[in-house]
Amino acid sequence: YIMSSAAPIAKLHLSLHASSLPRSGAVRHAPDAFAQVSITPPELATGEQPVHLGSTEIIKRSPNPQWVKVFVIEYEFGTQLNFFVDVLIPKGDDSKSIGGANFEVGDILGSRNKTKAKRLRKGGCVFAHIEQINSGGSDGIITFQLSALRLDFRGSLMRSEPSTFFEVSKQTQTSHGNQWNVIYRSNPVKESLKPTWDRAEVGLETFCNCDLGRPIRVSVYVFRKGGNHSLLGSFETTAKNLIEKAEKGSRREWHESTFTLQKGEYTAEKESGCIAVMEGTIVIDGEENGAEVLPVVESHHVANAEVEASNDGDQHRDEEDSATVPETLNLASLHNDQSAIGTVLQLQASARPTFADYVDSGLDIDLCVAIDFTSSNGDPRIPGTLHHNRDGALNDYEETILSVGGSIAKYSSNKNFPVWGFGARYAGEVRHIFQCGQTSAVHSVEGVMDAYRSVFQTDLTMSGPTVISKVIQAAAARANRYHKTVQANPKLKYCVLLVITDGVLNASNLAETNRLLESVREVPLSTVIVGIGMADFSAMQDLEDTNGGVNRKNVTFAPFRPNQHDPQALSRAALKHLPNQIVGYFTQNCFYPDHHRRQASIAESVISELTTE
Repeated sequence: YIMSSAAPIAKLHLSLHASSLPRSGAVRHAPDAFAQVSITPPELATGEQPVHLGSTEIIKRSPNPQWVKVFVIEYEFGTQLNFFVDVLIPKGDDSKSIGGANFEVGDILGSRNKTKAKRLRKGGCVFAHIEQINSGGSDGIITFQLSALRLDFRGSLMRSEPSTFFEVSKQTQTSHGNQWNVIYRSNPVKESLKPTWDRAEVGLETFCNCDLGRPIRVSVYVFRKGGNHSLLGSFETTAKNLIEKAEKGSRREWHESTFTLQKGEYTAEKESGCIAVMEGTIVIDGEENGAEVLPVVESHHVANAEVEASNDGDQHRDEEDSATVPETLNLASLHNDQSAIGTVLQLQASARPTFADYVDSGLDIDLCVAIDFTSSNGDPRIPGTLHHNRDGALNDYEETILSVGGSIAKYSSNKNFPVWGFGARYAGEVRHIFQCGQTSAVHSVEGVMDAYRSVFQTDLTMSGPTVISKVIQAAAARANRYHKTVQANPKLKYCVLLVITDGVLNASNLAETNRLLESVREVPLSTVIVGIGMADFSAMQDLEDTNGGVNRKNVTFAPFRPNQHDPQALSRAALKHLPNQIVGYFTQNCFYPDHHRRQASIAESVISELTTE
């Protein structure tokens, strides 16, 4: 699904699985099940139809199907993108629904493990997992073929040799620990203790998110028609190591070309087979970049491979003859292939983390909301004024809180937000910052709405002028605490100040605000200003334009009026710089997610090998 927007977008992979699907029939069979995915239009959109993304494969007789099919979605941060998942049972030429569920991409991205679960109408749950893809612009494919040199079925009562298949799962790191997502499933090979499975071809984005050092797990199962497949054993490796094994197998170095299947923690008693990599290559942008397609090993070599692999007395090749394959290609060819060197340099550039990587690592956004109560807004009791609320319809301030504030709030862990007002007169004194609501912080965006509305039940008198420096100082003080915390004990905390105002700053206030923003540039703070009403907001636009410089830009201004009928467009305009501002702060202060530190070091080691001869 491709979004029709010229703004920067993120490429996402959506994967699905279900659990505890209801059984049916007299013998309580688990269902054959598949899932359909559709992008659904926003609630306010009229005349738009859902966009069908496609269907997963059918998993037979399983109450807990893990579908391999991956759906590609292109998503723009700050927008609302909904999709509907329908879990179905095939019935001849038709299908019967077990139940469906609505999901929102931003909600999933804001969750700690990028996974959301929804209950189905007839029982069970469906899980949606999203991962951002970091391909660095390269389109790669990994091709490999596996063969079992030995499979052990101790204690099995099967009368014939079993049919087997294998699955490949990639590891996803979350704040709750590692989880494994199935990304490939082979066809079963019938009745063989030494099966050679079909050649597998998988996109690098799907296989390992273009990180060749990312852990993957290969699991071999005994195939049963009833769907109750039993795990024979598994091993963990990486795309890089898989290709290395294939290269050694092509040179008949059997002791270096196999993996041991095992169940649970490693012990000799738990070994359940030996798997050889028969063939392996990685192709980048349609070119093999020096990585040869490796020949399938002849049958008499396969027959003798187990003996050779277990013979510790075999002669090993010289160190220079066993050059390892780097992240994307064969090192032996890299020295003579400048295009290949460019590919590795591209890998190094892609090691820069993304906003989604920081969310994965526990990014916590602290939202502060500041609302303009100056007299230029008009009397809130009079229809047509900016704070007026009539018959339950939302005014422009409320629309902004829900749209922009709601998009930011998804990335907060505790959903507790301070709400401040400015520009009102209390007890004869103009307050350029005051607390809205009964508490210093309110819970959720709904709490922000309640705190805003409660101000009109007090004795405030709208006044002026428009001064936003005090709310910026308050937000900067919070952000400065996070800055000191992250230096002493790295925790990914960032502050966003949402200022909603109808006013313009006079020359002296504009200069003061600019100096203040310049002074707090080094703390984890972004200021998002939304202009309400028909005022000339050129001075506010100047705040954004004059806060770029050579350092990170930390101010964004967006007018409400051009986007008043499209909440997603408003959120998109207001938050267009925020992901880069957040990444810029953490990278400038050398705070990287763990797996990106690993990826960067891998790329650096490949470059080092290329430059030493």
